Amino acid sequence: MATTAGFPGGRPALATGPRKSNASNLTCSRGAVRCAANLRGTLPEGLPSLGLGTIAWGDEGYGFNTAYREKDLREAFEAAVTRGVALFDTAEVYGYKSGKVGQSAEHLLGLFAKDAEAGGQAGAFVGSKVFTIPWTNMLMGGGFRTGRKQLVEACKASVERMGGRRLDLWSIHFPFPTFGQGTLMDALEEAMDLGLTNAVGVSNYNLAQMEEAHGLLERRGIQLATNQVKYSVLSREPETSGLLDRARELGVRVVAYSPLDGGRLARRGGGDAKIAELLKLMEFIGVANGGRSAAQVALSYLVARGATPIPGVKTAGQVEAHAGAVGWGPLDENEVGVISEKVEYLGL
Repeated sequence: MATTAGFPGGRPALATGPRKSNASNLTCSRGAVRCAANLRGTLPEGLPSLGLGTIAWGDEGYGFNTAYREKDLREAFEAAVTRGVALFDTAEVYGYKSGKVGQSAEHLLGLFAKDAEAGGQAGAFVGSKVFTIPWTNMLMGGGFRTGRKQLVEACKASVERMGGRRLDLWSIHFPFPTFGQGTLMDALEEAMDLGLTNAVGVSNYNLAQMEEAHGLLERRGIQLATNQVKYSVLSREPETSGLLDRARELGVRVVAYSPLDGGRLARRGGGDAKIAELLKLMEFIGVANGGRSAAQVALSYLVARGATPIPGVKTAGQVEAHAGAVGWGPLDENEVGVISEKVEYLGL
């Protein structure tokens, strides 16, 4: 496989300096983050405008070791590096049961990244997330999570599962009433100070929570790098709530999970007549843009809005299909507007 430049990784041994993808047309050109120069934890330049989700990696509930195996996931990783979309989202709990045999999502990503580096390839940008439920120790081991110390220990465990590779991004998986925002931001700060991660983020934060988190980190001299939220053509709350625009103002990159709405934007709407009608419009737009699929148009819509979609993948074929959503667009303002109007008209 040809060597492809990638993104700054964790440990110095894995990344000696900024690197750029050879698919430069994949980098963000709209909604680019703008961070204060004196803040730590800003995202590196040249990150792709589309990433990939790994919720199914190592999880037998999704078919791991039956429908797909480690070999398939390795091929998916390699395809992502080749196509310049090697921005991976994971979490400590993804495939955690397989962690006993070194096959959780974090284990696999760490292994694949290490092997890629050893072979002269660029590796990947990897972001992981920490569960904030106190009794997460029942799944992951360790102590009952009561505060900053236990959360930081969880980050150390993630780094260990990654083979000692510093995380490129470490995020709070979701806000939980047990922890105040100050405690959560203290944990993110300490992880930065200890060199466990290059940047920090949050996930499932609404507008007010994001603004609070940003303010708390900014006072610590740290940039809130990302907010990962559910966002798709069919789930547009980040647009309607003002979160997307505010994130852009704060220099926070919005990462869109479930960008194909659980597959409804990739499988003829799952029997829903209204979604099927929307997909016909998106297929037409795809034809006008060189024969793109409705799913690729759905992903391009989010890129055009300034978000970074992270569709889940298990095979190299899925990586190739999703990578086809970038490199030719994104959609122009008229196309985005037509899709938005259609969604509103159909009451979706």
